[in-house]
Amino acid sequence: MARRAFTRTRLLLARLLVVALLGGLVAAEPAAAQQGAAQPKRGGVIRVAEREAPGLDPHLSISFLTHSYVSLSYSQLVRFPNGPEQKSPTDFSILPDLAEKWTVSKDGKVYTFSLRKGVRFHNKPPVNGREVNAEDVKYSIERFMAKSGFRERFEPVQSIDVVDRYTVKITLKEPYAPFLNHLASPSFCAILPREAEEKFKDFNNPDAVIGTGPFVLKSYEKGVRLVFERNPSYFMKGFPYLDGVTIDITPDAAARLAVLRAGKAELPHIWGWISPEEARSLKQTNPEMVVTPYKVIGQGFIYMRTDQPPFNDLRVRRAVSLAIDRKAWNDALLFGEGCVDAGPVPCALTDWKLDVSKIDPAKAKYLVGYDPAEARKLLAEAGYAKGFTMPIYHWPGYVVPWRSYYELAAEDLGKVGITVELKPEEYGKYISTTALGKFEKAAMGPSTPFTEVDDFLFGRFYPELPTNQSHVADGELTKMLVAQRREMDPKKRKQIVDDIQRYLADKAYYVYVPQWPQYVAHPPYVKGFRHHDGYGLGMRLLYTWLDK
Repeated sequence: MARRAFTRTRLLLARLLVVALLGGLVAAEPAAAQQGAAQPKRGGVIRVAEREAPGLDPHLSISFLTHSYVSLSYSQLVRFPNGPEQKSPTDFSILPDLAEKWTVSKDGKVYTFSLRKGVRFHNKPPVNGREVNAEDVKYSIERFMAKSGFRERFEPVQSIDVVDRYTVKITLKEPYAPFLNHLASPSFCAILPREAEEKFKDFNNPDAVIGTGPFVLKSYEKGVRLVFERNPSYFMKGFPYLDGVTIDITPDAAARLAVLRAGKAELPHIWGWISPEEARSLKQTNPEMVVTPYKVIGQGFIYMRTDQPPFNDLRVRRAVSLAIDRKAWNDALLFGEGCVDAGPVPCALTDWKLDVSKIDPAKAKYLVGYDPAEARKLLAEAGYAKGFTMPIYHWPGYVVPWRSYYELAAEDLGKVGITVELKPEEYGKYISTTALGKFEKAAMGPSTPFTEVDDFLFGRFYPELPTNQSHVADGELTKMLVAQRREMDPKKRKQIVDDIQRYLADKAYYVYVPQWPQYVAHPPYVKGFRHHDGYGLGMRLLYTWLDK
């Protein structure tokens, strides 16, 4: 009871903060508008305060920290636009990266990529700056398909063939709409040199981080700092503007904000993110800071073992969903700025999101509704009139407001008779087990900010996938999941995706919680840094420069 009383008190204080601080934040214009026609300056090192990644091998971890760190050093075959190239933070059009051009067969199953000539890996042993070739592409994609927790994204790949030194052909089993998007994602297909794995066994050793990207990893003092330096041989001539990047390991969110305030870091998060509450506080103490709100591809949820009692009972899952007072969470913790209708497709994926108003209200209530009385009734019908006890496994280190979310979930569920035992885990364990569906009963946390709607649907609900955290096995749903990824016509695919969202509305396989906007914060002398959804920090910093 003491914890619940504390949580209610904090909610009240948060509501008062809304009144006190709401006028304190005037969001700055996006960076591109601010810098205007200013000529970028070369030089300088941008300092990032962030938590430590569980590893550096992009295929052995699904961590956002791992992929963001190493995106500074790696390239892909193709990429998303960044900086002045992008139309919006969710611009997922496809641009050349290591591949300078490609063709697609009429049946949509054969992709032939022509590589840039003369692109070289970083000049580090044992690779020593040799030229990238088609064998590297084949090796890298096949390694991803064998080892990554995201490997099912390339399940439709039938073969990868080296045509010649600069040409690679990828043949699919069937048309696959997400294919180029997945190739462009920094979370998936970094192009790696085989020699590094042969020497170091994997790519976790800092000396094995050898890519073709804009920055070279020079040193890593574990628990202290990573130092990246400008790649003098980067194939995009004239880039990056920065001389380097340092990542200072700073586990605590308050400490990260403190070093930003003190002028000891330019980014208080790997992507510059701070929460709405932190943004208001920062503008109070440091009004000169650039603080820009973005609706990001974020999503959080309670996930449950739907293959085990009690969550194999639809009534229990619906009860859990109806117990969560999303509006109160949004008002108290997010200043009313959050998206309450946060799943199964994230709010920021506007091209694919089906608004809840277009879903049958009788079904939609199990997606966004709050009705503790009906929740208790459903539990009684399912044989749990006296409630039950459930764990919620989680990592307490996620950004604000996640700690409050865990406590509020426990409080709300307690009101309908479900006793929650919060089970905090160390990050390495959480990201390698719980986040991959290896847990008992229930867990809670955020989703990877994927760049393709398929990841939030097929990736979350297709049977046996490690990212199907709730262990969903639904035959009717599975047919629709496969159909949307095979449909190459965007309009027809959108119709299938809409049908999937309607179908999922009352199933409560995941219980979605409000998603807040992220505020990107940095000093005014940081120019050209523009938010883009996904894990690609390297390309964001490609166009960043320091006006000092």
